Parts: sequence; C-alpha cells; structure tokens
Amino acid sequence: MIFALVIGTGAGLFTFARPADWPALIITALIAIIIPALAEEMVFRVLIAGRRGRWRAGLALILFVLWHPAQLWLGLPLAQPVFANPAFLTITAALGLACTLSWRRSGSIWPAVAMHWAVVVVWKGLAGG
Repeated sequence: MIFALVIGTGAGLFTFARPADWPALIITALIAIIIPALAEEMVFRVLIAGRRGRWRAGLALILFVLWHPAQLWLGLPLAQPVFANPAFLTITAALGLACTLSWRRSGSIWPAVAMHWAVVVVWKGLAGG
C-alpha cells in the first residue's frame, strides 16, 4: 500500500479527499469483492499462477498487468483511461506480486482477495479512482 501511495502520488494518480457519496462507495465496495477482487484472483492466482513454479507466477503477473489496459482497449464497462498509465501498471504489478505471494504462502485465496479488494476500495473511495 505504501509503494502504491508513493508511486501514485508522484505520478499524480491520486487526489485524496473524503468520499462525497458514501452510498455509492458502499455499493462499490460490495461489488468490488466479486469483480475485480474474487474474479481476478481466481483467474490470475488460482488458475494461472497455481501453487508452484516461478514461470507460472511470472506469466500470471504479466497477464494480470496486461489485463488492465486490455479492458480499456476492449471497451469493457469498468475500464478507465488510467488503466494504460505506466505508474498505474507499476502499482498493478506490485499488487499482483503481493497477491501471488500471499496466495502461495497462505494456501488460501482469501488474503489475496482481501488485499485486492482493499486496494480497489481505497483507490475508488479516497484516492479519486
């Protein structure tokens, strides 16, 4: 989280403010637990990275990072222009690595899901995402 704050603030990605619309933030938090947190973690950590193998973890990390600008290029409804920003993609890579390590070390997908969810909610709610 600190890494994301340093990179994101330095690149001008974040504009910190109190959430103006709490009901919308709560709805976003409820949705974010499923998409992107659980859905992406199941694909990129469980299916692709698996429990062993550095090449699988590396492939999952690369695909996780590339998935974000791909959403923009495909015109998916949740995509945002920031998904092609190099600073955002650096933060995405760090999140992907942290989620892979937590998945592999804990043996449970839930720490990775919680981490991914928390980053999305903080970004959407407090950092102007």
